[in-house]
Amino acid sequence: MWWVFVVLGIVLMILEIITPGFIIMWFGVSFIIAAIPAYFHAPFAVVLSTFTLALLLLTVFVRRIFVGKFSGKNRTDTNTAALIGEQGVITETVDGVHATGKVRVHSEIWSALSDTGAIIPVGMQVRVLRVEGVKLVVEQR
Repeated sequence: MWWVFVVLGIVLMILEIITPGFIIMWFGVSFIIAAIPAYFHAPFAVVLSTFTLALLLLTVFVRRIFVGKFSGKNRTDTNTAALIGEQGVITETVDGVHATGKVRVHSEIWSALSDTGAIIPVGMQVRVLRVEGVKLVVEQR
């Protein structure tokens, strides 16, 4: 009878691949853990208690670790999102009227707009506020 617990556990762990959330996997692992006393012909109450305790511990404690690691909440911004808040230097005068201007952020040159539409001269330090299309909206520091 213990093999039923193992098969059911494996099936549930495979189902976790299809459904996100890290819930079904813990039932599968708990069934596999409960197969241990079932293998030794323990009374049903012991098998049920083992399953319940394993499920409780896994869902309360271990799930938090997995959700934090794999949910993406602690992700690192990439591409243009990584530029927001960065410092830059104006390399070509930013002029809102003529829609011209360039800024160097790190080692890249970007087209730039002023957040207020003001003229920002060459050499001024700026901070990137947001990205609009292919242009960085900056504010003078």
